[in-house]
Amino acid sequence: MITEKAMLAAVHISIWTAVKHDRKVSRDVADQHGAHQGAGRYNKQLLRGADKLEELRTLAGQIRQYFYKVTLPWSDEGFRLLPANFYFELMARMREFEAAFEQGVESFLRIYPQYIEQVKPELNGLFREEDYPAAEKLRTKFGVKVEVLPIPSGADFRVQMSAEEQARVSREIDANVRESLTRGTEDLWKRLREVVAHMVDRLNEPESRFHGSLVTNVLDLVEILPRLNVNGDGDLNRFADQIKQRLCNYSAQDLKKHDLLRVTTAADAANIVAEMDGVLRSREAEPVPEPTSDEIFTRMSAFMEAPAAA
Repeated sequence: MITEKAMLAAVHISIWTAVKHDRKVSRDVADQHGAHQGAGRYNKQLLRGADKLEELRTLAGQIRQYFYKVTLPWSDEGFRLLPANFYFELMARMREFEAAFEQGVESFLRIYPQYIEQVKPELNGLFREEDYPAAEKLRTKFGVKVEVLPIPSGADFRVQMSAEEQARVSREIDANVRESLTRGTEDLWKRLREVVAHMVDRLNEPESRFHGSLVTNVLDLVEILPRLNVNGDGDLNRFADQIKQRLCNYSAQDLKKHDLLRVTTAADAANIVAEMDGVLRSREAEPVPEPTSDEIFTRMSAFMEAPAAA
């Protein structure tokens, strides 16, 4: 069954905010201005210039960026669709991230007392020793966790209710699955269009400074897109192939050095964006019949059973 070959995943990251609501100062300010005590609040920045804490925040951003790269939108609760052929890759990468995160936490805690001493003169009368948790307690405020759940299916719905009510709830579950899969496909179209449109913008500015990522970001996306295309959208795969063949043959350095190459590549990219917009407009004008849940699950089963791209 498809529920055994596809899954939902969420990444939970916790980091100490190093911010403290000072109730006394908030009350004092309100009293000074004759305001209601709930009119505002004063939040203290407990640490400043804590580079090791900033490194952890940067790493957290990198973890989320990677997670969003290999998954598709699913729900508002933080879960995203994870194709089965990305599962082992994701888990291996997350183990690396978790190890780096734990090392970062230990590095931060080693010089945590120095950060406290460093901020004392800045806070002056606002400094309170009790605002700073002990290292062992503070360690519990950091963490990275991956959560994986099966895709819901109306066929697996079990509860004591009438057959009619069970059928209705089952249809609602399957409809939600279809809607979520559609959102995932729309997200892929958005990703693809944005990365190519960005290339057009940068290449059309002769004096613009662009980095190697101008091309590598495009290449990275078109190489993983077929593995993310769980709905089997043929147009998406076709555009990904076109983009790879027409826009990814030269490095950003090549494009910057050779004006003619840059201009022709920019024109190619602009034409692809226009073609994509044309396809999307035609779909809006003539919506395709909504597939049944069985049709979607059949397509997804075939997709999940296909060997991963090398």
